[in-house]
Amino acid sequence: MNHREAPADGPVVLGVLYPAAWAGDADTFAALVASTAAVDPRLEVVVEPYEEGQHLRTLRGTPAGLAEARPLAPTLTGAQRDLFARVHAVVAIDLPFDVGTLAPHLAWVQGVGAGYAQLLSAGLAEAGIRFTNAAGANAVGIAEFVVGRILQERKEFRTLDERQVAHEWLPVYGTELAGTTVGLIGLGAIQTAVARRLAAFDVEVLACRRSARPGDTAPGVSQVFPASDLHDMLPRCDTVVAAVPETDETIGMMDAAAFAAMPSGSFFVNVGRGSLCDEPALIDALRSGHLRAAALDVASREPLPPEDPLWDAPNLYLSFHCSTAPSALFVNLHRLWNANIRRWLDGEPLSNEVL
Repeated sequence: MNHREAPADGPVVLGVLYPAAWAGDADTFAALVASTAAVDPRLEVVVEPYEEGQHLRTLRGTPAGLAEARPLAPTLTGAQRDLFARVHAVVAIDLPFDVGTLAPHLAWVQGVGAGYAQLLSAGLAEAGIRFTNAAGANAVGIAEFVVGRILQERKEFRTLDERQVAHEWLPVYGTELAGTTVGLIGLGAIQTAVARRLAAFDVEVLACRRSARPGDTAPGVSQVFPASDLHDMLPRCDTVVAAVPETDETIGMMDAAAFAAMPSGSFFVNVGRGSLCDEPALIDALRSGHLRAAALDVASREPLPPEDPLWDAPNLYLSFHCSTAPSALFVNLHRLWNANIRRWLDGEPLSNEVL
Protein backbone atom coordinates (compact mmCIF):
# COMPACT_ATOMS: atom_id res chain seq x y z
CA MET A 1 0.00 0.00 0.00
CA ASN A 2 1.25 3.48 -0.87
CA HIS A 3 0.97 5.58 2.27
CA ARG A 4 0.77 9.31 2.56
CA GLU A 5 3.96 10.68 4.05
CA ALA A 6 4.71 12.83 7.08
CA PRO A 7 5.57 16.42 6.08
CA ALA A 8 9.24 16.80 5.26
CA ASP A 9 9.52 20.27 6.79
CA GLY A 10 7.47 23.05 8.31
CA PRO A 11 4.89 22.67 11.07
CA VAL A 12 3.28 19.27 11.66
CA VAL A 13 -0.36 19.59 12.73
CA LEU A 14 -1.70 16.95 15.12
CA GLY A 15 -5.35 16.67 16.11
CA VAL A 16 -6.71 15.33 19.39
CA LEU A 17 -10.22 14.26 18.41
CA TYR A 18 -11.45 12.31 21.43
CA PRO A 19 -13.53 14.19 24.07
CA ALA A 20 -11.28 15.78 26.67
CA ALA A 21 -13.49 14.60 29.54
CA TRP A 22 -12.64 10.98 28.74
CA ALA A 23 -9.10 11.51 30.00
CA GLY A 24 -10.27 12.67 33.43
CA ASP A 25 -9.98 16.14 34.88
CA ALA A 26 -8.87 19.20 32.93
CA ASP A 27 -5.36 19.21 34.43
CA THR A 28 -4.75 15.58 33.46
CA PHE A 29 -5.92 16.19 29.89
CA ALA A 30 -3.79 19.34 29.60
CA ALA A 31 -0.75 17.41 30.80
CA LEU A 32 -1.35 14.67 28.22
CA VAL A 33 -1.66 17.19 25.39
CA ALA A 34 1.47 18.99 26.60
CA SER A 35 3.40 15.71 26.65
CA THR A 36 2.53 15.21 22.98
CA ALA A 37 3.46 18.77 22.00
CA ALA A 38 6.83 18.30 23.70
CA VAL A 39 7.84 15.40 21.43
CA ASP A 40 9.18 17.72 18.71
CA PRO A 41 9.33 21.53 18.28
CA ARG A 42 7.69 21.26 14.84
CA LEU A 43 4.43 19.98 16.32
CA GLU A 44 1.25 22.02 16.60
CA VAL A 45 -1.35 20.12 18.65
CA VAL A 46 -4.98 21.12 18.15
CA VAL A 47 -7.78 19.84 20.38
CA GLU A 48 -10.98 19.56 18.35
CA PRO A 49 -13.22 16.66 19.46
CA TYR A 50 -15.19 14.67 16.91
CA GLU A 51 -17.50 12.06 18.47
CA GLU A 52 -20.27 10.08 16.80
CA GLY A 53 -21.61 8.12 19.79
CA GLN A 54 -21.80 4.43 20.52
CA HIS A 55 -24.85 3.66 18.37
CA LEU A 56 -23.33 5.09 15.19
CA ARG A 57 -19.94 3.62 16.09
CA THR A 58 -21.51 0.17 16.32
CA LEU A 59 -23.30 0.58 12.98
CA ARG A 60 -20.08 1.64 11.27
CA GLY A 61 -18.31 -1.40 12.68
CA THR A 62 -20.29 -3.82 10.51
CA PRO A 63 -20.63 -3.87 6.71
CA ALA A 64 -24.39 -4.31 7.04
CA GLY A 65 -24.70 -1.11 9.06
CA LEU A 66 -22.78 1.26 6.79
CA ALA A 67 -25.71 2.29 4.61
CA GLU A 68 -27.77 3.13 7.69
CA ALA A 69 -24.85 4.90 9.36
CA ARG A 70 -23.87 7.35 6.62
CA PRO A 71 -26.95 9.65 6.81
CA LEU A 72 -26.71 9.64 10.62
CA ALA A 73 -23.18 11.04 10.70
CA PRO A 74 -23.02 14.47 12.36
CA THR A 75 -22.49 17.61 10.29
CA LEU A 76 -19.00 18.98 10.77
CA THR A 77 -18.58 22.33 12.48
CA GLY A 78 -16.50 25.05 10.93
CA ALA A 79 -13.70 24.42 13.42
CA GLN A 80 -13.69 20.71 12.61
CA ARG A 81 -13.55 21.39 8.87
CA ASP A 82 -10.68 23.84 9.37
CA LEU A 83 -8.70 21.25 11.33
CA PHE A 84 -9.31 18.45 8.84
CA ALA A 85 -8.21 20.76 6.03
CA ARG A 86 -4.69 21.05 7.45
CA VAL A 87 -4.09 18.19 9.90
CA HIS A 88 -1.34 15.60 9.30
CA ALA A 89 -2.09 13.06 12.05
CA VAL A 90 -4.84 12.53 14.62
CA VAL A 91 -5.68 10.45 17.67
CA ALA A 92 -9.35 9.54 17.42
CA ILE A 93 -12.15 7.15 18.26
CA ASP A 94 -14.35 8.38 15.35
CA LEU A 95 -13.71 9.89 11.96
CA PRO A 96 -16.11 11.34 9.38
CA PHE A 97 -16.86 9.36 6.25
CA ASP A 98 -14.55 10.07 3.27
CA VAL A 99 -11.94 11.53 5.55
CA GLY A 100 -9.30 11.24 2.84
CA THR A 101 -11.09 13.96 0.87
CA LEU A 102 -11.94 16.11 3.90
CA ALA A 103 -8.36 15.87 5.17
CA PRO A 104 -6.04 15.95 2.12
CA HIS A 105 -2.88 16.04 4.27
CA LEU A 106 -3.92 13.39 6.82
CA ALA A 107 -1.27 10.68 6.73
CA TRP A 108 -1.77 8.73 9.95
CA VAL A 109 -4.51 7.95 12.47
CA GLN A 110 -3.85 6.65 15.99
CA GLY A 111 -6.92 4.89 17.36
CA VAL A 112 -8.03 5.33 20.96
CA GLY A 113 -8.82 1.64 21.49
CA ALA A 114 -7.94 -1.80 20.22
CA GLY A 115 -11.04 -2.01 18.00
CA TYR A 116 -10.99 -0.04 14.77
CA ALA A 117 -13.72 -1.20 12.37
CA GLN A 118 -15.58 2.11 12.65
CA LEU A 119 -12.40 4.03 11.82
CA LEU A 120 -11.58 1.92 8.78
CA SER A 121 -15.06 2.75 7.43
CA ALA A 122 -13.87 6.33 7.02
CA GLY A 123 -11.90 5.18 3.96
CA LEU A 124 -8.38 5.06 5.42
CA ALA A 125 -7.11 2.24 3.21
CA GLU A 126 -8.51 3.80 0.05
CA ALA A 127 -6.78 7.11 0.84
CA GLY A 128 -3.44 5.56 1.81
CA ILE A 129 -3.74 6.76 5.41
CA ARG A 130 -1.78 4.72 7.95
CA PHE A 131 -3.55 3.42 11.02
CA THR A 132 -2.29 2.23 14.39
CA ASN A 133 -4.50 0.97 17.19
CA ALA A 134 -4.05 1.17 20.95
CA ALA A 135 -4.01 -2.56 21.66
CA GLY A 136 -2.61 -3.08 25.14
CA ALA A 137 -3.33 0.41 26.45
CA ASN A 138 -6.35 -0.79 28.39
CA ALA A 139 -5.30 -4.43 28.91
CA VAL A 140 -4.67 -4.27 32.65
CA GLY A 141 -7.92 -2.49 33.50
CA ILE A 142 -10.04 -4.87 31.45
CA ALA A 143 -8.19 -7.94 32.76
CA GLU A 144 -8.89 -6.81 36.33
CA PHE A 145 -12.55 -6.35 35.42
CA VAL A 146 -12.72 -9.88 33.98
CA VAL A 147 -11.20 -11.44 37.09
CA GLY A 148 -13.55 -9.35 39.23
CA ARG A 149 -16.59 -10.65 37.35
CA ILE A 150 -15.38 -14.24 37.65
CA LEU A 151 -14.90 -13.86 41.40
CA GLN A 152 -18.15 -11.90 41.87
CA GLU A 153 -20.18 -14.68 40.27
CA ARG A 154 -18.34 -17.61 41.84
CA LYS A 155 -18.37 -16.10 45.35
CA GLU A 156 -22.07 -15.10 45.18
CA PHE A 157 -21.33 -11.43 45.87
CA ARG A 158 -24.56 -10.31 44.16
CA THR A 159 -26.69 -12.48 46.45
CA LEU A 160 -24.78 -11.34 49.52
CA ASP A 161 -25.41 -7.70 48.57
CA GLU A 162 -29.12 -8.38 48.00
CA ARG A 163 -29.44 -9.98 51.45
CA GLN A 164 -27.68 -7.04 53.08
CA VAL A 165 -30.17 -4.64 51.45
CA ALA A 166 -33.04 -6.88 52.63
CA HIS A 167 -31.57 -7.09 56.21
CA GLU A 168 -31.60 -10.89 55.94
CA TRP A 169 -28.92 -12.84 57.85
CA LEU A 170 -28.99 -15.84 55.53
CA PRO A 171 -25.51 -17.21 54.74
CA VAL A 172 -24.70 -18.08 51.14
CA TYR A 173 -21.47 -19.83 50.20
CA GLY A 174 -19.49 -19.52 47.02
CA THR A 175 -17.18 -22.02 45.37
CA GLU A 176 -13.43 -22.03 44.83
CA LEU A 177 -11.90 -20.82 41.61
CA ALA A 178 -8.77 -22.89 42.26
CA GLY A 179 -8.68 -26.14 40.31
CA THR A 180 -11.06 -24.95 37.57
CA THR A 181 -10.30 -24.44 33.89
CA VAL A 182 -10.67 -21.08 32.14
CA GLY A 183 -10.72 -20.90 28.35
CA LEU A 184 -9.72 -17.70 26.57
CA ILE A 185 -11.07 -16.83 23.13
CA GLY A 186 -8.40 -14.54 21.75
CA LEU A 187 -4.89 -14.14 23.10
CA GLY A 188 -3.98 -10.52 22.55
CA ALA A 189 -2.85 -8.03 25.17
CA ILE A 190 -6.08 -8.24 27.20
CA GLN A 191 -6.19 -12.03 27.39
CA THR A 192 -2.47 -12.23 28.09
CA ALA A 193 -3.09 -9.96 31.07
CA VAL A 194 -6.08 -12.11 32.11
CA ALA A 195 -3.93 -15.27 31.99
CA ARG A 196 -1.21 -13.59 34.05
CA ARG A 197 -3.70 -12.65 36.78
CA LEU A 198 -5.45 -16.01 36.80
CA ALA A 199 -2.12 -17.72 37.50
CA ALA A 200 -2.39 -16.53 41.10
CA PHE A 201 -5.66 -18.49 41.50
CA ASP A 202 -4.25 -21.93 40.59
CA VAL A 203 -6.46 -22.41 37.55
CA GLU A 204 -5.67 -24.15 34.29
CA VAL A 205 -5.80 -21.69 31.38
CA LEU A 206 -6.50 -22.75 27.80
CA ALA A 207 -6.60 -20.35 24.85
CA CYS A 208 -7.91 -20.24 21.31
CA ARG A 209 -6.51 -17.79 18.78
CA ARG A 210 -6.71 -17.38 15.03
CA SER A 211 -2.96 -17.45 14.40
CA ALA A 212 -2.24 -20.57 16.48
CA ARG A 213 -0.07 -23.29 14.95
CA PRO A 214 0.57 -26.84 16.22
CA GLY A 215 2.89 -26.78 19.20
CA ASP A 216 2.37 -23.08 19.98
CA THR A 217 2.77 -22.06 23.60
CA ALA A 218 2.03 -18.89 25.56
CA PRO A 219 2.95 -17.71 29.07
CA GLY A 220 0.47 -18.94 31.67
CA VAL A 221 -1.45 -21.02 29.10
CA SER A 222 -1.30 -24.81 29.17
CA GLN A 223 -2.60 -25.35 25.63
CA VAL A 224 -3.22 -23.12 22.62
CA PHE A 225 -5.90 -24.07 20.09
CA PRO A 226 -6.40 -22.71 16.56
CA ALA A 227 -9.76 -21.07 15.86
CA SER A 228 -10.87 -24.17 13.93
CA ASP A 229 -10.59 -26.19 17.17
CA LEU A 230 -12.67 -23.85 19.35
CA HIS A 231 -15.27 -26.57 19.94
CA ASP A 232 -12.52 -28.89 21.17
CA MET A 233 -11.55 -26.35 23.83
CA LEU A 234 -15.01 -25.29 25.01
CA PRO A 235 -16.08 -28.62 26.63
CA ARG A 236 -13.02 -28.47 28.92
CA CYS A 237 -13.83 -25.03 30.35
CA ASP A 238 -15.65 -24.08 33.55
CA THR A 239 -15.37 -20.43 32.46
CA VAL A 240 -14.93 -18.98 28.96
CA VAL A 241 -13.67 -15.41 28.44
CA ALA A 242 -13.90 -13.76 25.01
CA ALA A 243 -11.88 -10.70 23.97
CA VAL A 244 -11.49 -10.57 20.19
CA PRO A 245 -11.89 -7.85 17.57
CA GLU A 246 -14.80 -7.86 15.17
CA THR A 247 -13.97 -9.68 11.93
CA ASP A 248 -15.94 -11.74 9.44
CA GLU A 249 -14.68 -14.84 11.26
CA THR A 250 -15.69 -13.73 14.76
CA ILE A 251 -19.22 -12.47 14.02
CA GLY A 252 -21.60 -15.02 15.56
CA MET A 253 -18.75 -17.30 16.65
CA MET A 254 -20.44 -17.94 20.00
CA ASP A 255 -23.69 -19.36 18.65
CA ALA A 256 -26.10 -22.01 19.95
CA ALA A 257 -23.68 -24.82 19.04
CA ALA A 258 -20.81 -23.11 20.84
CA PHE A 259 -22.84 -22.57 24.01
CA ALA A 260 -24.02 -26.18 23.83
CA ALA A 261 -20.39 -27.27 23.64
CA MET A 262 -19.64 -25.58 26.95
CA PRO A 263 -20.20 -27.80 30.01
CA SER A 264 -23.49 -27.60 31.86
CA GLY A 265 -23.18 -25.05 34.66
CA SER A 266 -20.35 -23.07 33.05
CA PHE A 267 -19.86 -19.29 32.94
CA PHE A 268 -19.35 -17.06 29.87
CA VAL A 269 -17.71 -13.59 29.79
CA ASN A 270 -17.42 -11.25 26.79
CA VAL A 271 -15.39 -8.03 26.92
CA GLY A 272 -14.51 -7.86 23.22
CA ARG A 273 -17.23 -7.13 20.68
CA GLY A 274 -20.94 -7.79 20.99
CA SER A 275 -21.14 -9.24 17.48
CA LEU A 276 -19.22 -12.32 18.66
CA CYS A 277 -22.25 -13.54 20.56
CA ASP A 278 -25.57 -14.83 19.23
CA GLU A 279 -27.55 -13.08 21.95
CA PRO A 280 -30.83 -15.06 21.57
CA ALA A 281 -28.80 -18.26 21.84
CA LEU A 282 -27.08 -16.94 24.97
CA ILE A 283 -30.42 -16.04 26.54
CA ASP A 284 -31.75 -19.52 25.74
CA ALA A 285 -28.70 -21.11 27.37
CA LEU A 286 -29.23 -18.99 30.49
CA ARG A 287 -32.97 -19.66 30.69
CA SER A 288 -32.49 -23.40 30.31
CA GLY A 289 -29.83 -23.41 33.02
CA HIS A 290 -27.22 -24.88 30.69
CA LEU A 291 -25.08 -21.85 31.44
CA ARG A 292 -24.88 -20.99 35.12
CA ALA A 293 -24.37 -17.32 34.35
CA ALA A 294 -22.80 -14.87 31.89
CA ALA A 295 -21.18 -11.44 32.03
CA LEU A 296 -21.34 -9.08 29.05
CA ASP A 297 -19.60 -5.73 28.80
CA VAL A 298 -20.59 -5.41 25.14
CA ALA A 299 -23.75 -5.96 23.09
CA SER A 300 -24.67 -6.20 19.43
CA ARG A 301 -26.55 -2.90 19.76
CA GLU A 302 -25.07 -0.12 21.86
CA PRO A 303 -26.58 1.60 23.69
CA LEU A 304 -28.78 -1.40 24.44
CA PRO A 305 -32.45 -0.45 23.86
CA PRO A 306 -34.62 -0.57 27.01
CA GLU A 307 -36.84 -3.25 25.48
CA ASP A 308 -33.95 -5.61 24.64
CA PRO A 309 -34.37 -9.04 26.31
CA LEU A 310 -30.77 -9.01 27.52
CA TRP A 311 -31.77 -6.66 30.36
CA ASP A 312 -33.94 -9.35 31.94
CA ALA A 313 -31.98 -12.48 31.05
CA PRO A 314 -31.52 -14.67 34.15
CA ASN A 315 -28.13 -14.68 35.83
CA LEU A 316 -26.69 -12.15 33.41
CA TYR A 317 -24.14 -9.63 34.70
CA LEU A 318 -24.47 -6.70 32.32
CA SER A 319 -22.17 -3.70 32.09
CA PHE A 320 -22.07 -0.96 29.50
CA HIS A 321 -18.84 -1.12 27.50
CA CYS A 322 -17.03 0.28 30.51
CA SER A 323 -14.65 -2.46 31.63
CA THR A 324 -11.61 -0.29 30.97
CA ALA A 325 -10.02 2.17 33.42
CA PRO A 326 -9.78 5.58 31.66
CA SER A 327 -7.36 7.07 34.18
CA ALA A 328 -4.76 4.54 33.03
CA LEU A 329 -5.94 4.09 29.44
CA PHE A 330 -5.32 7.66 28.31
CA VAL A 331 -1.93 7.88 29.99
CA ASN A 332 -0.95 4.67 28.18
CA LEU A 333 -2.52 5.91 24.93
CA HIS A 334 -0.49 9.12 24.89
CA ARG A 335 2.65 7.25 25.84
CA LEU A 336 2.10 5.00 22.81
CA TRP A 337 1.13 7.90 20.52
CA ASN A 338 4.08 10.03 21.60
CA ALA A 339 6.54 7.21 20.90
CA ASN A 340 4.90 6.58 17.54
CA ILE A 341 5.05 10.28 16.64
CA ARG A 342 8.81 10.18 17.13
CA ARG A 343 9.05 7.06 14.95
CA TRP A 344 6.77 8.57 12.30
CA LEU A 345 8.79 11.77 12.05
CA ASP A 346 12.01 9.74 11.84
CA GLY A 347 10.64 7.41 9.14
CA GLU A 348 10.73 4.33 11.38
CA PRO A 349 8.13 1.52 11.66
CA LEU A 350 5.17 2.29 13.93
CA SER A 351 4.01 0.17 16.86
CA ASN A 352 0.57 -1.46 16.54
CA GLU A 353 0.33 -0.69 12.83
CA VAL A 354 -2.80 -2.14 11.21
CA LEU A 355 -2.73 -0.31 7.84
